[in-house]
Amino acid sequence: MSASPPRSRSAPPPADTADDPALEARAAAAVRRPGGRRRGVHTRTLPEQIADHLSAEILNGAYKTGDRIREQEIADHYGTSRGPVREAIRALEKRGMLQFTPRRGAFVMGFSLDAVADQFNIRAMLMGLAARHAAVVAEPSELATFVARVATIEAMARAPDTDPMAFALASGRTGASLSRGCGNPHLSMLLRDLAELSLWGVIWRDTPLDFTTAARRRETAEGWRRVSEAIQARDGAAAERHMRALMAGSRDQVLDSLARLRGDAFDPRRLLRDG
Repeated sequence: MSASPPRSRSAPPPADTADDPALEARAAAAVRRPGGRRRGVHTRTLPEQIADHLSAEILNGAYKTGDRIREQEIADHYGTSRGPVREAIRALEKRGMLQFTPRRGAFVMGFSLDAVADQFNIRAMLMGLAARHAAVVAEPSELATFVARVATIEAMARAPDTDPMAFALASGRTGASLSRGCGNPHLSMLLRDLAELSLWGVIWRDTPLDFTTAARRRETAEGWRRVSEAIQARDGAAAERHMRALMAGSRDQVLDSLARLRGDAFDPRRLLRDG
């Protein structure tokens, strides 16, 4: 396989982590060690963390279309049994990143940067709708967390040495607080499921693909401020417009970063914009 994970000399032999909590803890630490660290996901289960790690490597091109994901190699790398790896493979199948065939194994499915653009466009529409709903129906108490997190984003943007990944995670938490507090539980559930069952959540768990300059972080903080002010002014149309513009800016940055990482291209016609 062209992208087998690096073997760790200190990795313990395969074992049943369900019967050995210490081994499971070491395996979880392996997912987070330098070079493969996943900040902000320490509470995720081991299979989820392995799935996130593999997803990120598929996304950035370390694994190519048609590469086989060998369960035992992955298990050895993380010092775990094949059980958590199988769970991770099932999760990746649901995300559309792997195809599993009995007696043959799991193979990387092809995906394009156009698919990433499409997912951004879908999420932009849904987040715009969440912002509009929040402006119209959400109670002030439901939006308190969102407003506070926007203030945090602004403070982080003012610091010139803010870590891009920390900023990305803070921005993600801000969006999550808006979707949870928008006053539309069905929309909140849809946005949550989209993050879990697509590439969306993976984009922000590995290499910084956006927010790599102070200017870009300030631009993003300004976008969140506009969304927050429109919601607090109960201007649903403006809140939706600013939210979609914020998402479009991030989409463009992420696609440019992935194009460089993967040596790939995307169809500019998929960069949908309002107006």
